[in-house]
Amino acid sequence: MCRWLIIAAILGAPAPAAQFTSAAPQGADVARSAPQAEEVVHSPSGNIEVSFRLAERGVPQWHVSREGSTILDWSRLGLNLPGNGRLDSGFTVAGIDSGGRDETYTLVAGKTKIARDNHRELRVRLRQPAPHGKRMDLLFRAFDDGAAFRYAIPEQDGMSRIDIGEEETEFRFPSDMAAWAFQINTFHSSFEGIYEPTTLGAIPDTGEVYPPLTMQRADGVTVAITEADLLDYGGLYLRRAGKWSLRVILPPYPDGSGACVHGSLPFQSPWRVLMIGAKPADLVASTIILDLSTPSALTDVSWIQPGKAIFPWWPDFHAEAPGVPDSLEFENQKYYVDFAAENGIRYIELEPPWYGNTDDCIEHPEKYDITRPVPRLRLPELIAYAARKGVRLFIWAHWDNVRRQGDSAFAIYQKWGAAGVKIDFMNRDDQEMVRWYGETLRKAAAHRLMVLFHGACKPTGLQRTYPNLLSQEGVFGNEQNKVTRMVTPAHTVTIPFTRMLAGPMDFTPGGFRNATAGEFRPDYRRPMVMGTRCHQLAMFVVYESPLMMVCDDPAAYRGETGLAFIREVPVTWDETRAIEGAIGKFILLARRSGQDWYIGGMTDWTARDFSVPLTFLEEGRYGAEVYADAPDADAHPRHASVSTMLVKRGDTLPVHMAQGGGLAVRLVRLADR
Repeated sequence: MCRWLIIAAILGAPAPAAQFTSAAPQGADVARSAPQAEEVVHSPSGNIEVSFRLAERGVPQWHVSREGSTILDWSRLGLNLPGNGRLDSGFTVAGIDSGGRDETYTLVAGKTKIARDNHRELRVRLRQPAPHGKRMDLLFRAFDDGAAFRYAIPEQDGMSRIDIGEEETEFRFPSDMAAWAFQINTFHSSFEGIYEPTTLGAIPDTGEVYPPLTMQRADGVTVAITEADLLDYGGLYLRRAGKWSLRVILPPYPDGSGACVHGSLPFQSPWRVLMIGAKPADLVASTIILDLSTPSALTDVSWIQPGKAIFPWWPDFHAEAPGVPDSLEFENQKYYVDFAAENGIRYIELEPPWYGNTDDCIEHPEKYDITRPVPRLRLPELIAYAARKGVRLFIWAHWDNVRRQGDSAFAIYQKWGAAGVKIDFMNRDDQEMVRWYGETLRKAAAHRLMVLFHGACKPTGLQRTYPNLLSQEGVFGNEQNKVTRMVTPAHTVTIPFTRMLAGPMDFTPGGFRNATAGEFRPDYRRPMVMGTRCHQLAMFVVYESPLMMVCDDPAAYRGETGLAFIREVPVTWDETRAIEGAIGKFILLARRSGQDWYIGGMTDWTARDFSVPLTFLEEGRYGAEVYADAPDADAHPRHASVSTMLVKRGDTLPVHMAQGGGLAVRLVRLADR
């Protein structure tokens, strides 16, 4: 229930050392003098090439190309260690190891059920000269859809702990590119913002950009910078450091030491990732962030159940029923539980002020106890009533209360029968907060509680390591319609190619008070949404979130076109196919659940026509249920049409999207005759 102020981060447990499938070549341990010949690793298909070299003065650099064309020009690498000197120059190569991996793994929830980690790896072991001779390894991985590297500092004489003051990591590009940048300019925020269209060269060099930073060349090749496997480190920020160059910036550790990261050896950084595709849509289905992340720390995941949740806070607990108050108390929540049960919605979010005054429990969390519900809520009775209806609760809490009370509160929530916790207002992603994320997920898992991190930073693959993490915010979503005019169709078709590349996002879709640009006005109690009904329906397919909010109130949904689609659409998928898209303009996406497929399409304020090829279908017949913008949806965005037809593999689906419009299709596999 983050408001529009606030924040977050992520975290976990130490990652295992890389495993190699091929041994180091003979003679690899012979030190070499800089400058040296390049070391190269190719992706499995050979389309991505990652190169390493030591430049003059023993400065490590890396280079990335795609199909022979430079993506990343030679870019400096290194670390500054206050008290232990610098690990950014004076190196010789002490050894080279090469290897790779090609394996599949199963995800509990997300964009695909079975993911394939197929990469080649190069480990470069570097050493500085005697007498101190500090050592550092660089690990490079080449995927067919991207490249990544990380720093690894092994155990060594004279150094058992390290402080990292800053990274010397650069991303130097050979030319200017279009870019969509979230100019955050602070280390304390809700991580909710607009990815403004700009160019790489026009990004200010006076503040920080928050990843993912997506860029596109004139030939369509698209690149996004982000990070993966953030477990014990500060979050990644970027600052322009040259004409077409960026450098990594880290948030300071909040102990006043001046360091950004504290660690014990052996120690490794998160992966710095370049997602690479021939076009923007290629990045959307990529699993590279998950491929680079630590495998699940949980052995029993049977209790983790993705699902949709009703979000009573968004419409300010509005209830159009005799005797039901528009406020958070027993009869009101019972009203929302009944609607959830009628429509197959598995969860309801218990928002503040369930344990105290809303504003005060956010501003002064130390005054409150998150195990003591207000009497008017009759919480034990509400939970029991919901359980009889097949509905469970996600319980909201301020992160600072969880920090202080998590051990006892989680045990109590489990005893109550809660499904999970929604934790809010972290406001940071420095190393201390990142560690807290992992600790909290472990504690929640011990009590079989799923987690939604709201007011949180971007995902970094932590949902693979702790599958009880279903979703997180860090996105400028429908919440903002209560107070701003900034959640436009241009924004909603930008974030699939920017923020969503990092992982699940809690956008809270499903607003049914649809408005044109001229009609829209912020409304705290009865929020509107810009664009058409089908634009909102499409979000349930396009946006990734295994805990998917259904944001509006029951009265807004009952008897309305589109509720049946919300009732049926899954929240987790067996397969994802990005059909086509242009950043900030439109997107068409298909996702499979079992034998059935769903298509979501969204456009900006420009009306568009498409012919969607159904080449992703299996052989056989499908019944298509098509939710499309009505002919008058430009002026009346709540109007939608529903049609049915039989289709098969190879057919094309004609689509018209109105201004701010969309498309939502359910394709049900029919039994063979």
